[in-house]
Amino acid sequence: MMQDLWAKAQADLCLGTSSGPLDKLVWEHSTRVAKTAASIAGLPELADRAIDRRALTAAALYHDAGWVLQYRAGEAIPRDLLLRPTSEVQRELAAAWITERLAGILPARSIELASNAIRYCNDRQTNLTEAQILAEAESLEEIGPQTIVLMVRRQLADGRTLTDMLQLWQRQEEYHYWQARIKDSFRFEPVRRLATQRWQALRRFMTDLAVCTNLEDLAALASPATLDVTDLLVPRARASA
Repeated sequence: MMQDLWAKAQADLCLGTSSGPLDKLVWEHSTRVAKTAASIAGLPELADRAIDRRALTAAALYHDAGWVLQYRAGEAIPRDLLLRPTSEVQRELAAAWITERLAGILPARSIELASNAIRYCNDRQTNLTEAQILAEAESLEEIGPQTIVLMVRRQLADGRTLTDMLQLWQRQEEYHYWQARIKDSFRFEPVRRLATQRWQALRRFMTDLAVCTNLEDLAALASPATLDVTDLLVPRARASA
C-alpha cells in the first residue's frame, strides 16, 4: 500500500516539459517533507497520540500539489514553483485532488484525514495531530543548506544576483529573522533544536558563499604586493599608443 502511494505521488508530482527533462523540484521537496514528518511522528512527545501514518505520508507528499495543478492548468510556470508560501487556494486544490488520486490506494478514512491535514496545516490553532506534524516538517524543510536551491531560484526569478541574495541574508541576520522564525514556527522542542542546528549550518554555508562571491579568498593566491584584486573586477583602460 505505502509503496503504491509513493509510486503514485512520484508520477503525479514530477512535471513533464516539452523542451527538457522532468522537473522534479516539487517531488524532491515533498519526499523530504514526508520523511521528516515520519520521523517527527516518532517523537516521545507524540507517543500517546493516535497518528494515522498513511494519512500523514499522503498529506506530506501532496501538500504542495496545488502548484502542480496550477502549472498543468497554465496558471503557473516551472520557474515560479514553490517560490511563495502555499496559498489557501493551493492547499484546497491539493486536498481535493488526493481524494481522486488516492482512491483505491488508501482507505477512505485515511484519505479524508490526509485532505484535512493539508487544509489545516497552516492553522496554528488546529488540534489535528497530522496537520501539526505536517506544519512542523514543512517549517523544518525551509531551514538549512538545502534551502539554497529555492533561495537562488527566487533571486533569478526576480532578476537579482548572488550579491543581492547575500545582502538579503545580511539584513536577515541583523534583524534576527531566523531566530524569530524558529521561535514561532515549532511546537515540539526537539524539532526546534534541530531547526537551530540547520540554521547554523546555513550560516556557515552563507559565510563561505560570501567569501567566494566577494573574492575574499583570492589573497591566498599571491601576496598583497603582487595581487591587485581591482585588476580582476574593473579592467583598466589601455594606455594610448
